[in-house]
Amino acid sequence: MKKTTFLFFLLFLSGVICANISGVAFGRELGAMNEYFINRYMYAGIQKQELFLFLFYERVPRFLLMVLLSIGIYGTLIADGYFCYLGFSAGFLSVIAIIGCGIKGILLIAGFFLPQWLFYAPVLLLWHYELQYYKKQARDGISAGPNKRRHLKLAVSVLLGGILFLLGLFMESYVNPFFLQKIVRMIA
Repeated sequence: MKKTTFLFFLLFLSGVICANISGVAFGRELGAMNEYFINRYMYAGIQKQELFLFLFYERVPRFLLMVLLSIGIYGTLIADGYFCYLGFSAGFLSVIAIIGCGIKGILLIAGFFLPQWLFYAPVLLLWHYELQYYKKQARDGISAGPNKRRHLKLAVSVLLGGILFLLGLFMESYVNPFFLQKIVRMIA
């Protein structure tokens, strides 16, 4: 986990540097961070049920693809790559928000990530823990053959991860738009 945390923050710093180098002009052209979007979002009526379905059909296949790609020899590499992508994106978006909105940009970033990431982050940590567990077993030479206890543990982890993921989707669809509109109205 230490290596993954280091990679996350290294790529977060890379995102910060990249956003500073690319400048304000490029940052303002990004979808959710431009002034037009922010002004429109203040008064937009969000169709929460449609947003949930959109996010469900958008995120669930990606989530399942990541899980499938992470099974096998290169599983931890896939997971680490995804954590690096998240770190770079968070760093880049944080700088663009601060450049565009000043110190209030920190509130905007919080509005983009909360409360859904309170559910998504544990899913990622659980996923990473399971990958490390199976990697350790393979390294220690423990057989990957049938083992009821191991399969039960994996099934519980997948079920718990799926529930947390769906709760995150629900929060992103039904709760986040309310918070984000309040924050946009505060910073505008």
